[in-house]
Amino acid sequence: MPAETANATAMLHGCTTVVIACPAMSRPLIPVATLIPTAMPSLVRQPPTEPNASAGLVVAGVPARRTGQRSGILSTVQAPSVEPDLVVDGAPARSLGRRRVLIAFALLGGGAMGGLAMVCGFLALFISLSWPHVEAAGNPAFGINYSCNQAEYLLLEDPALGPAGYVSDNRPGRAEWCAETLGTLLRGTGARYLRLSVEWSQIEPAPGAYDFRLVDALLQEAERNGVRVLFGVGVKGQRHPEFYIPGWVTRGSNLRNRERISDDPFLHDRALEMVRAVVAHVAASPAIDAWSADNEPYVASLRSEEWTLSREFVAEEVRAIRESDPAHRLVSINHGQHFVFDRRWQDALADGDVLAASLYPFRNYEVLGHQFVMPILEIGPLAPNYAYQARSAHDAGKEYWLTEMQAEPWVDGDIRLVSPNNPSPNLTAANFRKNVEYARRSGADRVYLWGAEWWLYEKLRFGDSTWWDLGRDAIARSPGAPSLP
Repeated sequence: MPAETANATAMLHGCTTVVIACPAMSRPLIPVATLIPTAMPSLVRQPPTEPNASAGLVVAGVPARRTGQRSGILSTVQAPSVEPDLVVDGAPARSLGRRRVLIAFALLGGGAMGGLAMVCGFLALFISLSWPHVEAAGNPAFGINYSCNQAEYLLLEDPALGPAGYVSDNRPGRAEWCAETLGTLLRGTGARYLRLSVEWSQIEPAPGAYDFRLVDALLQEAERNGVRVLFGVGVKGQRHPEFYIPGWVTRGSNLRNRERISDDPFLHDRALEMVRAVVAHVAASPAIDAWSADNEPYVASLRSEEWTLSREFVAEEVRAIRESDPAHRLVSINHGQHFVFDRRWQDALADGDVLAASLYPFRNYEVLGHQFVMPILEIGPLAPNYAYQARSAHDAGKEYWLTEMQAEPWVDGDIRLVSPNNPSPNLTAANFRKNVEYARRSGADRVYLWGAEWWLYEKLRFGDSTWWDLGRDAIARSPGAPSLP
């Protein structure tokens, strides 16, 4: 064999190993890693041929002409015109190209799956280390929320009857009925903590003309049952429509959608007058042991034109409450958040005596027309850290309360349609118990369960005491709770 080096060069369009073989040998002489464009043969530079070119060299079984200097260097190899005959590493080049594409896709897919598995692993780690799974369970006092409007809506009204299916807020005996229903809940559940809210439109139907009949009846019922009341006063209260603004205030204001309505001068001044008048009237009740300045004031209300209240206005309400209460009872500010990025709870902590929160662990969401239940507290670092909020309050020498703890379904329609035969996907008995456990692990000093009126409705309307019994059980484990039959 001649002692010369054969080398093939081509344009760098493909990535194919050319094997130069010698007829006198049983296997290739030199595999030369040259790049020959297999998919674009027309772009290969065609070298001039020489009559004395050696025919002894073979490229993929086809004689190749060698040109160049006398040194025998093979400067150019003419690519075979028949592509299937081109053999690379013992396999047709086209088949090898497909194989390499498949291998590349497999490697990319494997890498993507590996990355996804790593992300899922980190997420699972974050969830397992989040506060609902690592905080020790405490022993907070459990109570209930109560709204006369909600009780009427569930127990007295039936839209199927048309206008006759609704009841008037001005009907005779309304205050007594609402107080009696509250008494049924307090005695039946054993609750010793109660949260009430003033409805501005009901308590001041005309400028300066206050109607305290309902408020007085509810506080008297609380006194008879030895209950401690968290009394909410302000522009925004519990339940739909949240903003209970009298018609005369609306007519005198210039309220627009998606704005801080407390910036309106007329509403601002009349609201503070109402707060002072209400607190001065009810301050003598021994049932009241704390106040609440509005309800979730910083949260835009989807029920009322996405209105909000400013932090400055809420701070003014706090001052008005303190100035009007000779007993100087605690004033709480509550906030509701969906994700950890919302830091406005820090404003509530700074401006009130008690930091309070609304907690709904299971909520309905819709994405691309598909509805699903989101377990808010199981999304790792994105979930609000209520345990941290509790520690922050305690470090500041203040208490931490959950003023709305989900104990009824989160619904987008009529909650009266939820029944044993049409259950809610987001509040099962297991989820109810889990919510109670979340509350115990949050570090809260008090927990007010949200939905006692609905427990009574389900029990009376469908004979389903599941929720009633679950609520009673949570309350019964509170410190100082009475023993129930």
